[in-house]
Amino acid sequence: MTGPIIGPRTAGQLDGSLRAQEITLDDTTLTRLEALFPPPAPNGAEPAPEAYAW
Repeated sequence: MTGPIIGPRTAGQLDGSLRAQEITLDDTTLTRLEALFPPPAPNGAEPAPEAYAW
């Protein structure tokens, strides 16, 4: 089994990634994202949708 190691390779990539924390999404966008990617049930009662396993 293999898997990618995700992370920045340069200080510039790190800075770019950290800037994502400055983004604020409005309620309309958050509602749309929740509709597209519903969270799994609390306490693991149900698994996340299979669509998450692209």
